[in-house]
Order: sequence, then structure tokens, then C-alpha cells
Amino acid sequence: MLLAHPASDTTPVSALRQPLFPSLPPHLRTLAFIDLETTGLDSSRHEVLEVAILRVDARSLKVLAEYEARVQPTRLTDADPAALAVCGYSDEEWRDALPLREVLATVTPLLAGTLVAAHNTSFDWGFLVEGYRRTELPLPSVDYHRLDTASLAWPLLATGEVESLSLNALAKHFGIHRPTPHRAMADARCALEVARRLAVRMSRGGHMERLLDEGGGLS
Repeated sequence: MLLAHPASDTTPVSALRQPLFPSLPPHLRTLAFIDLETTGLDSSRHEVLEVAILRVDARSLKVLAEYEARVQPTRLTDADPAALAVCGYSDEEWRDALPLREVLATVTPLLAGTLVAAHNTSFDWGFLVEGYRRTELPLPSVDYHRLDTASLAWPLLATGEVESLSLNALAKHFGIHRPTPHRAMADARCALEVARRLAVRMSRGGHMERLLDEGGGLS
């Protein structure tokens, strides 16, 4: 399902700085927050079960368009039963799922020209790259950088404000409600909201300054 401008934004845009960067390359002006649910952790053996994409303006962090879809698995014999349970997979729930090639064809224009973002980006991007390889579709042209909300939140761990960099721990820290964890769109939205909260913290100063003060500054 492809939608535009969903009413899912929770952090007021006024709380975020609106930087002017006319010289910034076009491929850094738009973010694509992604989340995938899979049949296991190994992209060479396991498959994508669900995909969610949020195309986001990099200045305001407002959602421009979104897409989510369930994907038909073709090798359930290779699936990790624990992964299927976490994703809530069942034949009934996935009866209207789409072929991976069809899903990726829709995903491509949403990813094109963006900086890819996620929580633990390497995992989701690795499965997307493998999916494009398997379906013989060209990989979208995206910036070579990746934005990872787990990495961005590292100062919170270093200062003891959180005990883990998991999405659940960060959501709890920021008071972000997670009604359906381990569903692709819910987790993509949660990662985006974590990024918004971190952007506000960074714009106001706070945890990084505290970390440097406690550590005696940079050496």
C-alpha cells in the first residue's frame, strides 16, 4: 500500500531546526527509513517477509510518502521458526502477500536518490541488496552513506542513560509507544521517531557535552 503524507508524525516540526543547506547534494536531502521482517538472520539463506519504507524530508524529518507490503516466502523450509513467531507469520495472514519482485519494483522509486536509514541499517539493507540480486532487478541509486539510529544513540549508552541500543530500549527511553513491535511499518515509524528525538537532543546539546565533560574532553 502506497500512501502520501500520513498523519503519523509525533515530534512537532518546530522542535527541529530547519537548516539551510542549498549546497547539499540532492541525494542527501531525502531519507528513506526502511524496516524488513525476515524468515531468519542470514540474508543468503533466509527471505524477506515484510517491507516498509518511509520517504522523509531530511530537513524537517516529515514523511513524504510511505509503502508497506507483505512478501510471499518461497522457501519456508529454510525459515527459522523463532523468526516466524516473532514476525507473527501464518499462511492465513500472508494469503494476500505479494511476490518479492513486485514489492521491490514498487520500493525502487521510493529509495532512489535517498540516504537509507534504519535501526541497525546493515541488516535491512543487506536483505534488500540480496533481494534485488535474486530478482535480477537493478539496485536503486542511493547515497553510499547509511544512517543508523542505533549508532546515533551511542552517546546515550556511553553516559548510562540507556542500557541497550535496541529499538525497544530507545523507544522506552523516549516514551515512544510501540503497539506492534516486529511489524515492518511500526518499526520503521519507531526508528524515525527515535531519529527525531535524537535530532532535538543534538540541536539543544546535552548528552554529547555531558559525555565529553565526564571524560575530560577529546584528546
